[in-house]
Amino acid sequence: MTLDVASRLAVGQSSVANTAAYVAACHAVGYQHPDLTAHAAQIFEWYGRDDGLDLAVLDADCVALRAASAAADQAVRVSRDGLAAMAVAWDGESGSAADEFIRRHCAAGAAVADSLRAAAQSCEALRDRLSRAVDDKVGAVVSIDDRRAGERPAWLTAAATVVGGGAAREQAIDVVAHQITPYVDADIRTDWLRAMRAATSSATAAYEDAVRQLDLVPTTHFEVPGVFGGPPPGSAPPASPRTAPAAAVPVVPPEALPVSPSVGESGPPAPSAFSPPADIPAAQSLPAQPLPTQLPVEAPAPSAPGIPASAAMPSMPDVGGGLSSLVGQIADALGGLLDGMPENAVDDVPPGLDGPDTEDDPAAQGDPEDLASVNEAGPEDDSTVEESESAGQPAEVPPTAAAVEAGQAEPSSQPEAPAPEAPAPPVVEESGDKTPCEIAADELPQVGQ
Repeated sequence: MTLDVASRLAVGQSSVANTAAYVAACHAVGYQHPDLTAHAAQIFEWYGRDDGLDLAVLDADCVALRAASAAADQAVRVSRDGLAAMAVAWDGESGSAADEFIRRHCAAGAAVADSLRAAAQSCEALRDRLSRAVDDKVGAVVSIDDRRAGERPAWLTAAATVVGGGAAREQAIDVVAHQITPYVDADIRTDWLRAMRAATSSATAAYEDAVRQLDLVPTTHFEVPGVFGGPPPGSAPPASPRTAPAAAVPVVPPEALPVSPSVGESGPPAPSAFSPPADIPAAQSLPAQPLPTQLPVEAPAPSAPGIPASAAMPSMPDVGGGLSSLVGQIADALGGLLDGMPENAVDDVPPGLDGPDTEDDPAAQGDPEDLASVNEAGPEDDSTVEESESAGQPAEVPPTAAAVEAGQAEPSSQPEAPAPEAPAPPVVEESGDKTPCEIAADELPQVGQ
């Protein structure tokens, strides 16, 4: 067996050149064959199909695979020795688990060693078969050419004359046609071509068999040591996500969630500490006309601190209903003042002062209907009137019967933070006829004179 393919092919190169000269001369006199006379270099092409084959490289691969298989065998032996030592030193369930794992590891290592050994054997077989194919081809071309070693000089001269021309060409053509052509058709066409095809087929089969042997080797997997044990030393355990059980998370309905209105978007009004009664918004129902300063009757507009500017204001009550309730309150206040005065309060006039002017005062003339309406109103709370007069501020208007029945509470007497200014109430146009409120306001300064 030879590994130098180039030097081995060079041995048969002269025989191939002789065969090519014979075939060219036969083709010049009319011989045709598709595998021999298709082109001038066809003979060299058949023989040179193994050019570039380097069996030395393939042999080096075989050596490397052999070394790898030997190293794998050594590793398996070391693992088995360690297994025997561990079986003596480690008992219990953990020892059994480790023993089984190392046994599987040794089996996988042995499988790898077998695979490497099989690969080395396949490559060695491929190397040997390729070298044999080259040797057979070289031996075939040399042996076929040596069959006519005695006629070789004359045949080569005649072939050169027929192809290149020259003297005695007719004699050369006769030699080629009657001697060389039968040899080419009998030996070169059959034995020589068969040897070339056999060398090519042998090389192809060698490659296919090597690949098939490598494909038969099963794939080997090594287990990870962390499967039967914990994480490697020094490695942090993986952080598991903390999730609450599904039953511990209450489901909040969407209606119970607070909704805060965005900027520029008006929402429902915030609950306030006090909302004014719907039937006594005095500051909104009175016309834009100043009242006398002697006894101002004005209901303060209560408001709760912290009400947002975008909160909705209470709706405007009916103008007629507000005036009627105000008239009733004024009548109650007048009745309380008249009842608290002595009967001779008007008659006892200090000396030097004129008596009260009662000519133009309807209330002083003692109109029976007006006095009856005043007396029916009932006495007013003296403490409320005295507190209002002493403070110099308008007296608080007591809640009406409708407000008391509705269960609305009076505003707290404690000082509250100033509320944002409410929008101005709509101005009520003055009519030609005076309203009951205006009449009462005109008559109010003359009471008690």
